[in-house]
Amino acid sequence: MGICYSNYKINFQQQIPIYITKRNGLVFTGQHRSGQTAICNQIINGTFYSKHNEEIICNKTLINEHVINIVDIAGFKKISIIEESIQYFQQCKYAIIVFSMNQNYWQEQIDNRIKFITRIDNEIEIILIANKIDLFSGDLTEFELYSKESGYPLIYCSAKTGEGIDKIKIKCGLINNEILENSQ
Repeated sequence: MGICYSNYKINFQQQIPIYITKRNGLVFTGQHRSGQTAICNQIINGTFYSKHNEEIICNKTLINEHVINIVDIAGFKKISIIEESIQYFQQCKYAIIVFSMNQNYWQEQIDNRIKFITRIDNEIEIILIANKIDLFSGDLTEFELYSKESGYPLIYCSAKTGEGIDKIKIKCGLINNEILENSQ
């Protein structure tokens, strides 16, 4: 098990520098098979990528001459992933919780992640991403109500079609330069 920096695995026994030094990064987490890795790839490369992630991937992304860290934390299936992820949450500006609109128990999964994140740092801005809108044909009321009651913004998207990706970028300040100003 290691951390994957732009697809290069580093063994945890080696000295690992912490790449995230300012509160300017984005950390993606979510249910297993929710599409968070595909969303990260859409944000970074503008393309759909369907292979799911089983570890932590840290992408140093250049946006308007500023380096932004986008971290994809695999589904919380392994305790080691949870423990390793703490350093990334401590340094991020936004925690993006991704869930599949077609999976059961999405509320419980989100609640668990919110509790985990706010225990680390309650100043992290949490954004909820309802993925797979292209495959969902049901009523959106349940999702809207959860967002309203929890107080966290909700964005509908499809990693496959790219729908909603620009909304995520805008909300995270990647388009309006809010997060870029913090990276200087």
